[in-house]
Amino acid sequence: ILDILFIVPILFFDILLIRLFNRFSKKKDLRSKNYYKVVSRVYSGIIHFMAFIGVMLVLGVKLSNIFDFISAILNFKIFTIAGTAISLITIIVMVVIVYISAKFSNIAQNYFNERIFPRFKIDIGVRASLSKLIRYSIIAIGVLIALQGVGIKLSALTVFAGVLGVGIGFGMQNITANFVSGLAILFERPIKEGDMVKLKDTIGVVKSIKLRATVIKTIYNEHLIVPNLEFVNSIVENMSYDDLKLRISVKVGVAYGSNPYMVKKALLDAALSTPDILSFPEPVVYLKEFSDSSINFELLAWIDEPMKKFQATSDLHFSILDKFKEQNIVIPFPQTDVWIKEMPEDFQ
Repeated sequence: ILDILFIVPILFFDILLIRLFNRFSKKKDLRSKNYYKVVSRVYSGIIHFMAFIGVMLVLGVKLSNIFDFISAILNFKIFTIAGTAISLITIIVMVVIVYISAKFSNIAQNYFNERIFPRFKIDIGVRASLSKLIRYSIIAIGVLIALQGVGIKLSALTVFAGVLGVGIGFGMQNITANFVSGLAILFERPIKEGDMVKLKDTIGVVKSIKLRATVIKTIYNEHLIVPNLEFVNSIVENMSYDDLKLRISVKVGVAYGSNPYMVKKALLDAALSTPDILSFPEPVVYLKEFSDSSINFELLAWIDEPMKKFQATSDLHFSILDKFKEQNIVIPFPQTDVWIKEMPEDFQ
């Protein structure tokens, strides 16, 4: 009973210190900081470990025995890599180093996106590519440091990595190809985040480019996960590659007998009265052909953003109908005139 009376205050102080830290973090608005989660977990781990030691001491366990027991567990040999014994402490150290490098990569990525890139006015697509490269590079360096830090010689892993690479190459050809394609996209930048692209029959906006696949948000608010190899092996129409302006085309036929100059003026007026249509470059109208049932015109107009294409085209159609109605211009139905040169006498 006496031991329990000593253990309860230890657990109470453990909880109290955690709550005081949380209250201090909330008061100083530290929870919004990128490093808060890391600091919070480290602090909590230290407090809980100290509480554990305190409980063990109260229960009569000698401090030396506690450390000997923990040391035996941590140094227990699990397996061997390249002549280096891998124990639990080795794995923990590697995980901690990789975890810290991953967290640091996120902090560095956010810092570059918020401070460095805006200062140099770097394009948003370039920002995304560079920030990803920075993040992956830091993680790769962290993995190398972790391996070197626990005593694993990288030179000894060369042969093993070569054999493993051949095996992976045969078994994971598609993943490897998509990975290499992702690197090619990040470096060459045929597409970038925010671009409106057309891949086969799919039209959408590039939301994110990852090393294996690219996420495209379609005009129907669907998210497609497209393997990067598709962008390398297929013809991709990038509507915002180096200029956001996009030309839209509207084809319309009018009845024979309509004044073509009046039709041209009506189409230009319709374009200039549509909100998203640019006045420069100026809209143009072409008389395309004389078909069986109509005289066909084509209106070409410009918009400032590819994302406005479908709404602007719809608005332009409405404007054309309104202008044609004002000018009594008729859009004909397909028709065929049949002329009978001679009527049979018995035809009724």
